Amino acid sequence: MSCRQWQAGVALAAAAILILPACRASSYPQVSCEEDSRQNILHLVAQAVPSATSIPCFEKLPTGWSYGGSEIRSGFVHYWLDSDRVGMEAVHVTMTGACNVAGDTPLPSDTDDTGLRLYEEPTAQHPEVTVRHYVFTGGGVTVRFSFIRQMAPSIFAQAEDLLGFHPRSMHVNDIRRETGLTLCGAGAPPCPG
Repeated sequence: MSCRQWQAGVALAAAAILILPACRASSYPQVSCEEDSRQNILHLVAQAVPSATSIPCFEKLPTGWSYGGSEIRSGFVHYWLDSDRVGMEAVHVTMTGACNVAGDTPLPSDTDDTGLRLYEEPTAQHPEVTVRHYVFTGGGVTVRFSFIRQMAPSIFAQAEDLLGFHPRSMHVNDIRRETGLTLCGAGAPPCPG
């Protein structure tokens, strides 16, 4: 390797180090519940689990919370939040076509959507974490808190309020209006074939 090639490699690496932090997902709102936030990521979520009638989203994140990242593929949606007080990946949200709630305790739903049913897994299964399931027509959302209420009561209460839901039909309508395309599945007109 020549000196010139080495210098070019070092310059490229330095540029990458300076640029990459600016691309971090937590620097802008992701999967936000705000009505005016037009995010294609929620359209992807709506496509990933087409049977789901609800789409999980995050309410406005208070100081100390940041969007950690996401993974979206056919039949599976996963995103998580980081906290400066309880650590990285403090809250995981996973949506699939169904949730197994056998043995779970039903809880009063903490959302405005009456179609959601909320369950919590027994603490004996996970003594150090809290796992909840939101069940609705065509899908389910598992929320895993990396801590329990007794560890940090005020942060736990704050974390409980971070999750919200959109009707999938809202995204179906947005996609139709923006692109003229019909997104098949729940909340959409019947699709051909």
